[in-house]
Amino acid sequence: MLKSVKAPIEKLTDADVRKLAHELQVHQIELEMQNDELRKSQQTLEDSRDKYSRLYDFAPVGYVTVGEGKLILEANLRLASMLDMERGFLIKKLLSKFMTRESADKYYLCSKAAFETGEHVTCEVEMVKKDDTTFYAQLECAFVPEEDGNPERCRITISDITERKEMEEAILQSEKLKSLGVITAGVAHEFNNILAIILGTAELLDSGFEDDQELKKGLNGIIVAGENGAGIVKDMLSYVKSQEEAGISNYTPFDIRCLLEEAINFTSHRWESMAQAKGVDYQIYREDMREIPEVLCSHAELLGVFINIINNALDAMPDGGRLSFSTSSNDDTIFISISDTGNGMPEDVRRKIFDPFFTTRRPLGTGLGMSVSYGVIMRHGGKIEAESEEGNGTTFNLSIPIRKGAVQKVVPPEHERRVTGRKLHILVVDDNKDICDIVDGVLTRGGHAVTSVDNGAEAIELAGEKDFDLILCDLLMPNVQGYDVVKALNKLDKIPKIGLMTGWADLKPIDEEGTKVDFILKKPFKHAELAKHIDELDIPA
Repeated sequence: MLKSVKAPIEKLTDADVRKLAHELQVHQIELEMQNDELRKSQQTLEDSRDKYSRLYDFAPVGYVTVGEGKLILEANLRLASMLDMERGFLIKKLLSKFMTRESADKYYLCSKAAFETGEHVTCEVEMVKKDDTTFYAQLECAFVPEEDGNPERCRITISDITERKEMEEAILQSEKLKSLGVITAGVAHEFNNILAIILGTAELLDSGFEDDQELKKGLNGIIVAGENGAGIVKDMLSYVKSQEEAGISNYTPFDIRCLLEEAINFTSHRWESMAQAKGVDYQIYREDMREIPEVLCSHAELLGVFINIINNALDAMPDGGRLSFSTSSNDDTIFISISDTGNGMPEDVRRKIFDPFFTTRRPLGTGLGMSVSYGVIMRHGGKIEAESEEGNGTTFNLSIPIRKGAVQKVVPPEHERRVTGRKLHILVVDDNKDICDIVDGVLTRGGHAVTSVDNGAEAIELAGEKDFDLILCDLLMPNVQGYDVVKALNKLDKIPKIGLMTGWADLKPIDEEGTKVDFILKKPFKHAELAKHIDELDIPA
């Protein structure tokens, strides 16, 4: 109310009316000015919000505000771009809808912790794009308490960390391979010693029972199995080296169907025993193994791959089932498929089965079988993939190029050679008594005089007392090693011929002064190989 006019309205004079009109006009102007200021303030606020929104839109990370019910209230353009979706599609949706099932659980715990503690909480999740491809993201959840009439909510920044995760995975893979190299080298050494005994004994028996065909057949099987085992050890060592070092110069042409049959026969004792013990039935289906061209390959390597897949399939079918094999080809590639009707694998397991040391069978499994198989197929220039669904079996699909333009290496049959020639005085040194006995037997049959000892110290002492034409010495022995023996022998006035025997794959260079040797035998070795080295020695009569 205007207070300048106090008289009743019927008693107002013209002057009072003019004064009242003037004051009303002034008051109206003041109201318009106030309204104008209010409009300017509102526009400034809207401009600030727009600027704020634009800043978030062009931020290098995704940004969302999650409100009641965990629904998205705001989302910036960066997140929409990361998910390859329209921003409007994200609003009023659950953020967990755009994550894998496992990641949704992580996000729930992360946001819950942010609400309860009021602190910033981070977690790593796997998010799903519009085309169902995924990427790794780091979420930082921050709780925003109730303010300005707005309810409680959570602000979340989302960073794409896929590249970082891939780098971490590459580093981890490298470290795993380094560890695998150390383990494999040690296993190879011990395994080669065992194979040396198997092969050596079999060859000795083979040469002593020439008229017993059944015995010779069994012994020949031992020799073939031992040679395959030696090949697998060699291939394990190749796996941890760069694939560029592994060529196809030692590959030979082979019919993959024969390899599959060999793998089935090799594992038959196991699955037949399992079936009998458990009262279950295993069916082997071969009808789809069609004729295919030969391919250049490593027989031992691919045999190991097929045996590993078959054994895994048997483990996945504890109650029995069906194992099917099929082969086919086109102009330049052969295809192999091995399927089982077992338990199958969930997706997260399927994606990791070719990783070194990954296994679902601890403590029985080592986690090396499928990673080694992967390396073998890659070295053959092929591919290996697994299709599986939990509860619905597994299929391994393999492909190997035919390599039509490659020069096929023909390996001539090895002619039997015995340790012959003039009689030599030979010292055999090995801490494994069985190997000493085998080498002693081979050399004695060849007409040589043989002395055997099981330690380096005694070998050095004997070599200083007697003249030997040849000393065959193991490399790794307790206390006094083979290198120590070689150095001692090189200091003698009359240095004998020296052969080094070892199951170790990677020897340190024998180029130091005083470590001269005449030849190296890699365990397990054939008797013919030993004979060849002895025949080639230049020993004065």
